[in-house]
Amino acid sequence: MQQQNTRPATLSYPAPDDEAVDTARRISSDTPDADPTDAARATCFLLAAAVRDFLVEDIYDPAAPFDAVELELAHAHATGLVEPTGHYFTADGTRLPLPGERDRDRLINLVLWDLGDHSRAAWSPLCTLQGTTTEAAIYRFDLTQAAALRVTDAPRDPAAASATTGLDTVTRYLHGHTYTPRTKTAAQEAFTADVVAVLHAADGWHHAPRVLERALTLLVTSTPTRPAPDTHPRDLEALAGAVAHILRTGETLTGTTAYTLADTAETAFQEEADEARFAHIRHTRQA
Repeated sequence: MQQQNTRPATLSYPAPDDEAVDTARRISSDTPDADPTDAARATCFLLAAAVRDFLVEDIYDPAAPFDAVELELAHAHATGLVEPTGHYFTADGTRLPLPGERDRDRLINLVLWDLGDHSRAAWSPLCTLQGTTTEAAIYRFDLTQAAALRVTDAPRDPAAASATTGLDTVTRYLHGHTYTPRTKTAAQEAFTADVVAVLHAADGWHHAPRVLERALTLLVTSTPTRPAPDTHPRDLEALAGAVAHILRTGETLTGTTAYTLADTAETAFQEEADEARFAHIRHTRQA
């Protein structure tokens, strides 16, 4: 039953078509060997479809009006997993509970293990940090963007896994964890690879030279201020702070200057970013 006092007059986003929904289901958790990022993108799309179905009076009417533009999600600190809280936001910012008693459970079953630290590159761009509690970071998930995801023919991003790792590195930095290279080695390559991962996480929001410039500035600051734990991991200060943390550790353990590590990382990042962009361009422009 609809809980709003007045019936919405327009659609918040178009109803996803049946073929796209079926394809998304095939590549989400129903496919055990699916790429984690692909599965997470499909799940994001399915969340938008499910919320729309919960709110309309006739799910078979593509023009049925409803008012929902964002879904509230909780990203648990302990497990790293993401699940719906059972609330959504209307276009005017009003926070409402989902109408059905079991709607939240249905969304949780839909998400399962698809959304979490391992797939942050897929869901994080659709989210805005709303706040944090002792248990979780609370996000507003953009349903309108999720409904527009092209899950039927989305090209695989060669840098997606690295970007996810970079976001995890930034998140650990924000929460005060001590940095250790992922490969458990003191080789220069280990530190540059971790910097490259953070640059992939920043790509699309901040230019790599700007992130590195800010990181090197932080290195010569006597007591740089660490951003608050609830800072969005794609905030420039969060990204630059994490890179500075990596460079400082790398300089100490390898004897290579932070500037050399930064230059090497920038070159490697540009090569990988070009590969990803070329793959995307070939996909969108092929005859």
